Amino acid sequence: MRRFADLMSTSSNSDNLLRAAGLLETQGNLLKETTELLQAERSRAAAGAETRTAFELRIGEMEREILALTSRLAEQQSRADEVVAEMERRQGEFLQRAEEAEARLVAIREAPPEIPEGSVAVQLSTLQVAKAQFESLAASFEKSGNIVSQVMCEASASTLDRVILDAAAGDDADDRAQDAA
Repeated sequence: MRRFADLMSTSSNSDNLLRAAGLLETQGNLLKETTELLQAERSRAAAGAETRTAFELRIGEMEREILALTSRLAEQQSRADEVVAEMERRQGEFLQRAEEAEARLVAIREAPPEIPEGSVAVQLSTLQVAKAQFESLAASFEKSGNIVSQVMCEASASTLDRVILDAAAGDDADDRAQDAA
């Protein structure tokens, strides 16, 4: 068009042709830029679509993981509830057994000890005093030279010592039996 306008250099048509040529060039440049922008936008849209697809897949995976974890949490909670219920049941049993043991202990403490026929109940402190007296008498008889009386007192003190030790051992055995109950 510019060449044609040069050929018609004197007329107004030439100016119109030059203006039309400029407008066509401008429109062509705009079309070229628009095409380039459109191509860039299409590339970004395709990348965005791929990213969105990847995110949607990841969201699906996360939702499945959340469901699985929720299920596991519910199972663990159920197990924990069962364990707590079992512990409460056992605690109730232990408390009942402890109350029964305390009741038996109170009954044993309140009941007078059984004394076999032909026996006498004596407090340990009384036996310890008697043992100390026999030992003192044995020492006095040794000084006076009365060996028979000394040996008799030492034998009596030894017998009382054995009775005291047996009574203490019996109390320990009773305590252990009470603790086991």
